[in-house]
Amino acid sequence: MVESKQPWRLWVFVLGLNVFAFIGVLYLNSRGIDLLAFRGSS
Repeated sequence: MVESKQPWRLWVFVLGLNVFAFIGVLYLNSRGIDLLAFRGSS
């Protein structure tokens, strides 16, 4: 298999994006911006 190195790059990208998003949410919460308020309540 020549493409054996591709999946780990994809997982590093996905996990990195998740960590970046999580840090962004924590940062916005520390600034007083609650992202969960934009979900909308029914």
